[in-house]
Amino acid sequence: MRRNRFWTAQALMGPRPVGDPGARVREVSIARPPAMKEFYCGAIIPGCEARFVAGTEDELLGAVNTHARVDHSMADVPAELVDQVRQGIRDAEPASLND
Repeated sequence: MRRNRFWTAQALMGPRPVGDPGARVREVSIARPPAMKEFYCGAIIPGCEARFVAGTEDELLGAVNTHARVDHSMADVPAELVDQVRQGIRDAEPASLND
């Protein structure tokens, strides 16, 4: 069996507990990220199925700006469109670790 060269069990586990060399870490805790922001382009541009998720509103606006320029061929994004995007931004829960 070939090992995954990027992720091994040892990379995900902490050091072994002192005193018992054969003991394994039984719990790995991963902090959930804070609430995220999401935007669906189809809310403004009919037919577009692009969805954006980011940690902050500024990151989200940057991604949407790039999407508008590249995928919708907008040389300049009008201020009215930016206002519509801001109104369409919603809070999103981060994905569950069990999904």
